Amino acid sequence: MATAGRAKHWTELEERGADWGPSLMAFIYRTLGRTMCRVVMAPVILFFYVMGTRQRRASLDYLRRAWAAQGRTDRPGHWHALRHFFAFGDCLIDKYAAWLGHIVRADVDGTDSAGFEELRRDPRGIAVITAHFGAIEIVRAIATRDHRRRVTIVIHTKHARRYNDLLKRFAPESQVSLVEATDFGVGAAVELAAAVERGEWVVIMGDRMPASRNGRTLTAEFLGAPAAFPQGPFILASALRAPTYMLFCYKAGAKYRVHLSPLSRLEGSRRNRMAELGGLIERYARTLEELVKVAPYQWFNFYEFWAGAASVREEERRGGD
Repeated sequence: MATAGRAKHWTELEERGADWGPSLMAFIYRTLGRTMCRVVMAPVILFFYVMGTRQRRASLDYLRRAWAAQGRTDRPGHWHALRHFFAFGDCLIDKYAAWLGHIVRADVDGTDSAGFEELRRDPRGIAVITAHFGAIEIVRAIATRDHRRRVTIVIHTKHARRYNDLLKRFAPESQVSLVEATDFGVGAAVELAAAVERGEWVVIMGDRMPASRNGRTLTAEFLGAPAAFPQGPFILASALRAPTYMLFCYKAGAKYRVHLSPLSRLEGSRRNRMAELGGLIERYARTLEELVKVAPYQWFNFYEFWAGAASVREEERRGGD
């Protein structure tokens, strides 16, 4: 239980509708299509926007920082935050489409470069650091172009088994699987190392705080202020001893766009480890910031990411938007 006056850790916030919501939406998408799925989802998103006070405040705080980073002088209000929530709903539909194979390589820009072709043909597994930005599940359309390569995505929630059951039910041919890692411990490392040995792409989120409150973080500048980023994803990626990349996939008009860049592993001595790790996290934060400025509605971290988020709570108390 969170003590009075202390902001809840993100893992303490309920994932409302987690038992039935994804299954219902997947069924509607598969049977009635994208448009009807959006129609059914609209009142649900409106309800969560009104009732999800912490998520709404976090969205407003983030969008105001993104606006400032873009050099904009106007201030986003509730209409913009609501659009942010609806973009998240569209991203969920994109995930269903990717699982079912409805998004193909031709729908994704940036996959015809020599670097991507080399990556696809390399039989070795790779480690990918990404973010809650766009729909990383769309990498299925990239990874399986010439052969059936599995994509294992590490998630922090306790619902990995439920989502895997959903995938088996609605998309049995999908090459995507999810692995729960509430903490980046030895067990997770062993399981993911085996996936890399099998030639899989292991995808790890680098923008979500550790599941435990005492998880280790390092601070990097992000959208104009210091923000804490978890050490675990970068340490785990290095421990896998596989080629490591930053990979992001986001909506750009009617298509999707991919950003890929190699990321070095931790190779230095223990003495220099923290400095080397800090450099990796700073590079990751800079890359994510540049992408967020291009597509601000597609970063889906609805939790307080900066200490300054308290200003949004105060503003709402005063009745401002």
